[in-house]
Amino acid sequence: MSLHTPIYNLDQFPDVYIPSEDTFLFLDAIESDYLYLKNLQPSIAIEIGSGSGVIISALHQLFQKSCSYFATDINQQCCLASKLTSTLNNTHVECITMNLLHNFRKNMFDVILFNPPYVVTEPCELSGEGLNRSWAGGCNGTEITNELLQALPDLLSEKGACYIVLLKENKPLEIVKYMDALGFKSQMIMQRKIPGEHLFVYKFCRLDF
Repeated sequence: MSLHTPIYNLDQFPDVYIPSEDTFLFLDAIESDYLYLKNLQPSIAIEIGSGSGVIISALHQLFQKSCSYFATDINQQCCLASKLTSTLNNTHVECITMNLLHNFRKNMFDVILFNPPYVVTEPCELSGEGLNRSWAGGCNGTEITNELLQALPDLLSEKGACYIVLLKENKPLEIVKYMDALGFKSQMIMQRKIPGEHLFVYKFCRLDF
């Protein structure tokens, strides 16, 4: 199935990350894994740190009303932008201003999508709610990613899958070992080299599935 980039308009949202190469890699990875997702038959999906809302609205193209869609972001402007993107594409995404997924019930999600702040920065750059929160990842660029991965056993449904964008400097193989210890198998879905970055999209799901 061909996955089209959703329509978006960020003119009113200067503090929202504009879809870029990492966004398009993520879209391509989801499209390439369509058969797996189709067989998964998800009923609840969420994008963490939705930014423009392009990714979660694109997922809606695959499953339409057979799935419920949520988006969260710590930046309220991102939630408003995601809601606008949803409206522009005639999709329904529930957008919630919050950090990661701390307020949802246990093992709720069949699909979790996360293009995290992955750039290696000083830890102090993780503070605030502005544009820097979309890219500043702290030590190894994984401080936010690690927080999500640690909680993944309590977030994913038994059959669920989590898709995450990683940078080479994030040390993906170390993350794979960590996830194995948590009882998750890992699969690199796609990678792409762009000027200054080597990006990957990984899928994590429980070893029993």
